[in-house]
Amino acid sequence: MESGEIIYNFRFDTEAQEELAEIVEYYNTHPNPDNGKRFLIKVETVTDLLRMWPEVGSILEAIDGVRSFPIPKYPYRLYYTIFRDTLEIIAISVYHTRQDLETLIEKLERRKARLG
Repeated sequence: MESGEIIYNFRFDTEAQEELAEIVEYYNTHPNPDNGKRFLIKVETVTDLLRMWPEVGSILEAIDGVRSFPIPKYPYRLYYTIFRDTLEIIAISVYHTRQDLETLIEKLERRKARLG
C-alpha cells in the first residue's frame, strides 16, 4: 500500500450483521462446521478490498448510492453504501443471489433511508 492512500472504515449495520450471523450459522451446520469459518474469511477478504477500493462494487441502478460485491465461491452479494465525508462504508445487507429481487430492493431502500 502506498503512502497517502485512503483506507475507509467498514462496518455492518445491525440488520446486515444479523443476516451475516444467520448465514454463518447455516453454513456451520451444512454440511460441516468449517463452512461458516470459510464463509467469514471470504467476507473479510471482500471487506478488506472495499476498504481500499470502495467503488469497485457494482452500482445498484434501482437505489442511488448502493453498490454490491459478490462473496467469492458463495451465492451471496454484499450490499453497501459509501460515506465519503466520514470515510466509512456501511454494509446494509448480505443477500442470497436467488432470493427475490423486489424484496431486496424494498429492504435496501428502508435501510439506506435510515442511514441518511
